[in-house]
Amino acid sequence: MKKKTEILLVLFLLITGTGSVIAGQVRNDTIVSAVDSIPIHIHSDSISVVSSDSISIPSDSIRFNNDSISKQSKLGIYTPPNSTIDTTQQINYWHITERTGEIIPIRPDTFLTDYFNRTNVEGFGVSIAYLGNLGTPLESRVFFEREDRSDFLFSDNFRAYIKQPDRFNFVNTKIPYSNVSYQSAGSNVSKEERFQTFLAVNIGKKLNVGVDVDYLYARGFYNSQGAKHTDWVIFGNYLSDRHQLHVFLNPASSYTNGENGGLQDDQYVTHPELLSGRDTQAKNFPTNLTDTWNRFTGNRYFINYKYNLGFERDTEKTDSAGNIIQQFIPVSSIIYTFDYTDRKRNFYSSDSAELNSYYNNADFLNPDRKNQSPSDSTSYRSIKNTFGLSLREGFSKWAKFDLTAYIMHDIRQFTLMDTVPAIPNDSIHYQSRINNHYSTFIGGELAKRTGKILRYNAQASLGILGYNAGDFTLSGNIETRIPFLGDTATVSATGTIKNISPTFYEQYFHSQYFWWDNDFGKVKKVYFGGSIKIPNTNSEAGIGVENITNYIYFDETGYPKQFGGNIQIIAINLLQNFKLGALHWDNEIVYQKSSNQDILPLPDLCAYSSLFLQFKIAHVLTVQMGANAHYWTNYYSPTYEPATQQFKLQHDTQTGDYPLLCGFLNCHLKQTRFFLEYYNLGAMFISPPEYFSIPHYPVNPPVLKLGLSIDFIN
Repeated sequence: MKKKTEILLVLFLLITGTGSVIAGQVRNDTIVSAVDSIPIHIHSDSISVVSSDSISIPSDSIRFNNDSISKQSKLGIYTPPNSTIDTTQQINYWHITERTGEIIPIRPDTFLTDYFNRTNVEGFGVSIAYLGNLGTPLESRVFFEREDRSDFLFSDNFRAYIKQPDRFNFVNTKIPYSNVSYQSAGSNVSKEERFQTFLAVNIGKKLNVGVDVDYLYARGFYNSQGAKHTDWVIFGNYLSDRHQLHVFLNPASSYTNGENGGLQDDQYVTHPELLSGRDTQAKNFPTNLTDTWNRFTGNRYFINYKYNLGFERDTEKTDSAGNIIQQFIPVSSIIYTFDYTDRKRNFYSSDSAELNSYYNNADFLNPDRKNQSPSDSTSYRSIKNTFGLSLREGFSKWAKFDLTAYIMHDIRQFTLMDTVPAIPNDSIHYQSRINNHYSTFIGGELAKRTGKILRYNAQASLGILGYNAGDFTLSGNIETRIPFLGDTATVSATGTIKNISPTFYEQYFHSQYFWWDNDFGKVKKVYFGGSIKIPNTNSEAGIGVENITNYIYFDETGYPKQFGGNIQIIAINLLQNFKLGALHWDNEIVYQKSSNQDILPLPDLCAYSSLFLQFKIAHVLTVQMGANAHYWTNYYSPTYEPATQQFKLQHDTQTGDYPLLCGFLNCHLKQTRFFLEYYNLGAMFISPPEYFSIPHYPVNPPVLKLGLSIDFIN
């Protein structure tokens, strides 16, 4: 460990070419300080960057849920949402909450610092475990960055890529706006590429329409590891005094990834010299599976509408004719949300003999059937209708907070494979078992979203009918500002209590290789935490503690199990950035402990550090040149189960205690950001090169990456 640390320090000094000391910009997917960030200013008078007083989370973060106090919010500064958009600005960006359509202004991803890192899987969090290739399933090693499992858990490990209405950037712009981004790495046989484009245009002052396209194709540096994503959204919004409409249409999304089951022998990576005479090309390393894939497809159609009731109030302003200008004051809102989702998942292979051998010839569908090509499938469909009423903050001197109440009805349908042939004596096609569920929730929110001294937000939901009857969630947060060491510090506290039913797929799943019908009890979670942010010193600190009862996990066999006792998790995060002249040093560290490492294993320490020089060329080209490192301590990392797409326990192999190093050149010129990155640079001189993300799944070998992002305003 000492040797690795020394190598890391030497590398930083060599790449930056100096021995001075260090500087600052907050990482994109934590809290962003407007003082030190470098947004792309299309024109200084034509783009709106929301003030840091109201926004602390950038738009490209994958780690917060607008309908509740999220895991990430527990360790960071949570800022309550603002309910209106300033349409006098040239461009505005915002998210909306999933159930009630509350507007939350955000900053777009126009930050230069760590732009290259955000294009890597490692950039999705402080420390990310994944299968080694862009576009494959992933899970954060930081427990408080994880979210509860969804109704369709097969898509959960793709949340970083999936388009969702509560994490989508809605826009209001006075001029047409578009962004085009492209990234690439590797040669033709292993090349990874991602193309993204965003186009938005206003039709009049109130209506905006646009399209967002995301195409990812990563062939993979190892055998049978490719990933291909096709995702696109047609969106729009209409904002007026009385009417507020958001439309999110996400048809025909498709996510496919190859499954190789990991390397057969880790020595191909760690000790290739011991494998004399064997092929040392990464693409030819033998893997446990070939010609095997997981694929899920789906549609998401989301519409939120608000009708505002209120009155006109005279202002002190007059028009050109001398008439007093009136301002509409919303008093209450009538809310309706329609949310339709369908998903279908297939696990299939063209090499049935190899796959059957990998699963010890298990066949739960019918032990006597012929060994046809495996093709497991399941599907999910949900229709949610939400009706709500809201009393608006600020329409009167006594109206100091927002008060919202809603009722939501969710109709869900699941299909599972069965053992009954669709046609007698048919050994290939089987009937589907259809399971229909419904749930009705009531909920409410009390929130004070304005004011610089005190803001708060409290939410509650209760399942009153159906599958989720008796489920409840209570969450709240309070934020204030206090004088601290000559500065103004933002201090917040957060709490969450949950009593939630297991998801359908935690209870039931039928396939050729796995079959379970469980009777799990409700999961209980209690969380409390707090944080402090000091802008002038670029410092943030947070602490969180959670107790979980009846925790559900996937054991070594790949089956879900429920632990009937209690598990406690504590985490402390520190974010500190330094600057001396042109030299910057950005750091984020998370220390965490699980009371039961056998069931909920976590690395004690996860860290990210970036050391770079920042300077300008010809007063127009901003350059950042340096190196960064991701590091986590040794632990028995969960491994991956291809047949269920879930991370499961293992206690044979530890991963960690190895710094993943990258050198980079990060640049900004007018409306353009671009970078060159040498990924996994440490593998060239750290021995042994143990660059495994999870057991038997190494990250990509050393490779040059490039990326480009251009904003068009016209």
